[in-house]
Amino acid sequence: MKVSIQPADRIYRRKQQILSAAVDDEIVMMSVEKGQYYNLNVMGTRIWHLLETPRSVVEVVMALDEIYDVPEEKIRDEVDAFLTRLERAGLLELVTTGKT
Repeated sequence: MKVSIQPADRIYRRKQQILSAAVDDEIVMMSVEKGQYYNLNVMGTRIWHLLETPRSVVEVVMALDEIYDVPEEKIRDEVDAFLTRLERAGLLELVTTGKT
């Protein structure tokens, strides 16, 4: 039986090969593997810091929900989209899912 992985069950971590530096309230990163630079805005920077240790999508959403006065559903949608973009860019690794 194939188990469907729900987005909230994903656990991500930052790839170790990514170089990053803080510039004001944002982060500038470089993928040595791809030779590409990336720039994260303030919210992206918060998420990047949260992913210093592996975290689930739910944990990231909960942490941001404590900071921002935005509906949780909006935060979840934005986090899902952002993490998907980072994963496709090769900046994150999917560690595991919260369900087995």
